[in-house]
Amino acid sequence: MNVLARIGLLVGLSWGIGGCLLSDDVCTPVDTTYSCCVKQHLGDASQCNTLEAEVRVLTPTVHPSTPRTHGPAVAVGTVVAAATLSSDGEIFSGKLRAAVEKLLRECAVQAHEAVNRRRIGGDPTRKQCEEILKWDPNGKPVTRAMQLGEEKHAEAALCAQARLHALIPGRFSLEQRYRVNPTTGQLEWITPEQYQELLRTNQSRFLKGTVKPDVVLHSGTPTKVQMIYDFKFPCLRETLPKWTIYEEGHPYAFRNQGEVYKEIFKVKVRRITPWEMFQ
Repeated sequence: MNVLARIGLLVGLSWGIGGCLLSDDVCTPVDTTYSCCVKQHLGDASQCNTLEAEVRVLTPTVHPSTPRTHGPAVAVGTVVAAATLSSDGEIFSGKLRAAVEKLLRECAVQAHEAVNRRRIGGDPTRKQCEEILKWDPNGKPVTRAMQLGEEKHAEAALCAQARLHALIPGRFSLEQRYRVNPTTGQLEWITPEQYQELLRTNQSRFLKGTVKPDVVLHSGTPTKVQMIYDFKFPCLRETLPKWTIYEEGHPYAFRNQGEVYKEIFKVKVRRITPWEMFQ
């Protein structure tokens, strides 16, 4: 069956089951027809290109941090869109998790190489990494390694946004702020709009104790977290990645990010570098 024929079959089935055709436990009700196809062709997702074009026509664009809504579908487009937004409790399979980690690593490699090439024409030396470029407002040095790391994070995030949206639409957040409510003990997320409003109204005290992982995989509801990934870009290949240690005055002072993430989210946490992945 060619790809266009599958569109008709998959969309037709979505009326009855709220998602795409389930096949070998690879696809789930959270998938669009396109993401379902990608999962079944992880080695060559180009086979799904025609299907992706059709899905774009049917499915409205949904930002990863858009609040989820549930209700009766009134058109094919809303049926397909709903399938991308609701699958609470769905666990990432081993194959899907491997695909996610592969693309995140590829994004790290791409960002690492592009920024190094753009800034210094290739891999930096130790002397270049340790060079102090400026001093921050608190009087702390900003090294070239720190500057390169920030740029690589930004570039990797752009790559991850595009590629995760194709693979698991509606089931990830990038640089999303979370906190544990001090009264209820429940996990909460702070939208970019809420963050900006708190800053604008001089209420940044409510951001105290928030954490912002690079990549959060979730069930379709941002607070139902399933995996956490953080990009780490050591300046030199031989330098092992380290978790950031929260400074004095922070609610998690003197503890590292990894420990705090595990405590808050209660899921597996991994660091991604351009060379390999670390727990």
